[in-house]
Amino acid sequence: MIISVMTKKFACGDVVTGCAWSTTANDENELFQKISEHAKNEHNMTDIPDEIIQKVKSKIQEA
Repeated sequence: MIISVMTKKFACGDVVTGCAWSTTANDENELFQKISEHAKNEHNMTDIPDEIIQKVKSKIQEA
């Protein structure tokens, strides 16, 4: 039996103009951990506002 697992992907440039970073993960929780680390380290965002979280969620795609 083959089980297909769809991964999630996100490109930061879809939310932050000019940022080339992107990532994939097995689920949304893992993806958000990676996104929050990136936001903190590269965009100096220690707190991510709700409107940014909603934009990020709207740009997550199946990989």
